[in-house]
Amino acid sequence: MSTTRSLRLTGAAATGLALFATLLPLPWNHPAPAAGVLAGEVGESPSYEELPLNTAPGTRSANASAQATKPFGLVGVTWPYQADSSRVQVKVRVQRDGAWSAWESLHVEDEHGPSDREGRARSGTEPWWVGDASGIEASLTTKDGTAIRGAKVALINPGTSVSDENPQAAATVTGAEVDRQASRPPYPIPAIIGRPGWGADERLRSHNGAACAKPKYTSTVQAAFVHHTADRNDYTRAQVPAMIRSMYAYHVKSRGWCDLGYNFLVDRFGRAWEGRYGGMQLPVLGAHTGAYNANSFGVSLIGNYEKTAPSAQMLEATARIVAWKLDANYRSPVGTVVLAGTKLNTVSGHRDTKATACPGNDLYSKLGWLRQRVHALMGKSVSTEIYQYAQRLGGYRAIGQPFWGEHPTRTGRATYFGNRDIYWSSRTGAKSVQGGFRARFRAIGPDGVLGLPVAEQRNGRVSGSRVQAFRSGAIYWSPRTGMHAVYGLISRRYGALGAESSRLGLPTSPTYKVNGGTQQRFQRGTLTLSTRTQQVYLS
Repeated sequence: MSTTRSLRLTGAAATGLALFATLLPLPWNHPAPAAGVLAGEVGESPSYEELPLNTAPGTRSANASAQATKPFGLVGVTWPYQADSSRVQVKVRVQRDGAWSAWESLHVEDEHGPSDREGRARSGTEPWWVGDASGIEASLTTKDGTAIRGAKVALINPGTSVSDENPQAAATVTGAEVDRQASRPPYPIPAIIGRPGWGADERLRSHNGAACAKPKYTSTVQAAFVHHTADRNDYTRAQVPAMIRSMYAYHVKSRGWCDLGYNFLVDRFGRAWEGRYGGMQLPVLGAHTGAYNANSFGVSLIGNYEKTAPSAQMLEATARIVAWKLDANYRSPVGTVVLAGTKLNTVSGHRDTKATACPGNDLYSKLGWLRQRVHALMGKSVSTEIYQYAQRLGGYRAIGQPFWGEHPTRTGRATYFGNRDIYWSSRTGAKSVQGGFRARFRAIGPDGVLGLPVAEQRNGRVSGSRVQAFRSGAIYWSPRTGMHAVYGLISRRYGALGAESSRLGLPTSPTYKVNGGTQQRFQRGTLTLSTRTQQVYLS
């Protein structure tokens, strides 16, 4: 029989940790969430308190002592990082309105978090939502009787946010068909409440160092991992934003991670929520499945589904998130993938990667249904004009893996692969942009002055030059003149004169404003667009 060692809770002052750092802007091609609402802007301010767990003197086993605390809504227990915490057992009970709850065994997270030890990682339990409590008793034991020093219990009050009463109004992202002439566009982005909708304080991402403030990306999306938060199932609709804020604070302040671990969350009412920062459309590196975080994303269902089945609306919302992410990246939900040297289903549960109860038996048993539902939502095929064109160009080995999956532009669709970007519309067909032309066109944007590409990059009519044509102009490059875009009425006149083979030669400047119009310089002349006459003059 194994012996156990219990740790007794002693009081400590609240940490009062300050939060600093501003949002880092992302380039236009990295779609960022809207600026976060600061939790506590109105109503109750958030608070965070850590209390140490100390071994009871002269004993090998002892109960924790009761403590009067500030009000809190979520509790979790952490200890210095260990690669294997399977021997640790934690129990807590809380005081509400003067009465103590029953003892609750907290699920120990056996390091399913960051694979790269981001931030200042500590081992710990899953957080437990208690709603409104003002007292805590905690017990930490080990199956082999060894002591664990430096354990702490975290008490988190999420405060209130301006978005709590109506999170949908704060920030909901929804998809829309852009081009109905498409043969079969990818499954559109479902309604997802963004980080401002649950009151994310974006300053918190800098808590564990400036490097944490900038999101990290993997190379692509190949798989989805389904989790549960191992929380309670009787929460109300109004409590969900506060629950997510509490998880966020626990993952960052208590566990030492850079951000909320999951990419997406789904509540029991069927609402989907954005988790980790960095742009829902992109392959944001999460902290949800340890060594399998790369090239995957995590969806966590809020609640405990070991003995309770998730609601139908929960499963449907989860299916829609997975369908959108997999279809945009051309992945089959009924196929397999190799991650970290392990062959897995494209849609897997956390327990498929290690010995854990997550995502609970009553949710894990639904994964077969989930794969088939996602398959049906995706149209039971992975094929769009962009995907077909990518295959004609040599497939992923030639153009790289999809990074920003197929998404709508104003007039068509686009996919950013590792080595090329491919754009499609019913008017232009599918065309790719690569190299320095890709960087320049990204800076201009697919909905900018050039429009979408109408041809592939080619050799120019001036020796050593390169040219690519777009709907409203072209980009020209040579070693002597550099790279410049010519567009609009100036492009029309330039083309009528013979473009780069004309007496003007190649462009040597971007367009710039002059008195009464816009001008652009070329090797042997200038074109000026008059604002008054809308005529282009050669000089």
